[in-house]
Amino acid sequence: MRVTFIGHSGFLVETATAYFLFDYFHGGIPALDRDKPLVVFASHKHRDHYNPEIFNLFEDYPWVHFVLDKDCGIKWKIREWTDRGMDLTVKLIRVRKNQKYDLVMPGDKRLQITTYRSTDAGVAYLLEWEGQRIYHAGDLGHWIWEDRSEEYNRRMAERYRSEMAKMKGLSVDVAFVPLDPRLLGETPVGLEVFLENVRAAKVFPMHFWEKFSVIRRFVKEHPQYGGIVVCLTENGECVDTERI
Repeated sequence: MRVTFIGHSGFLVETATAYFLFDYFHGGIPALDRDKPLVVFASHKHRDHYNPEIFNLFEDYPWVHFVLDKDCGIKWKIREWTDRGMDLTVKLIRVRKNQKYDLVMPGDKRLQITTYRSTDAGVAYLLEWEGQRIYHAGDLGHWIWEDRSEEYNRRMAERYRSEMAKMKGLSVDVAFVPLDPRLLGETPVGLEVFLENVRAAKVFPMHFWEKFSVIRRFVKEHPQYGGIVVCLTENGECVDTERI
């Protein structure tokens, strides 16, 4: 499996038979094999997770589908593509929290999609494809802020741990999980709780606002996860998970 860090929470995952693009915000999307199916995900409507430019891929790739949280604005894009003689709706799945979806891929293969409730907006995604599991948290995180009330932060911590408990004992091949330096002393907690509940072969931190040092600090302070948490160093970095 090859993972490309596009930027912020945006990642491209390439398997032997498909591409999965998550939460594209900005940056360059690598050149793709047009013979492979491409599934594009947006976890929620926030501008740092959802860029309507993703729909330009509709014209460029023969087999593409878009999986979006229900609150992502799309009507104007549907009208735009209709005016160009193309029906975007046949390539679109709108999702809700705590649901399961099947997407029929080429060769009648099935991509299984499970959604979890975010602690902020939208959903998190768990994909099951040809014996591999891929998790993208979106904004499902441990959002504890210094300027919020004690009661707010207590409820947030409970909600996050409740969602993580749903994944207790789950094994995934690749996971993408927030590690946001704006949370100051609470920055590592969300990733810590995730790793306590989920057996992940490789975890890619995200949502760190290009502060790559926060990843190095996490690995230094949590040596038990040194072979699991991937130390990204730049936007556009490409990682073959079987080689690390």
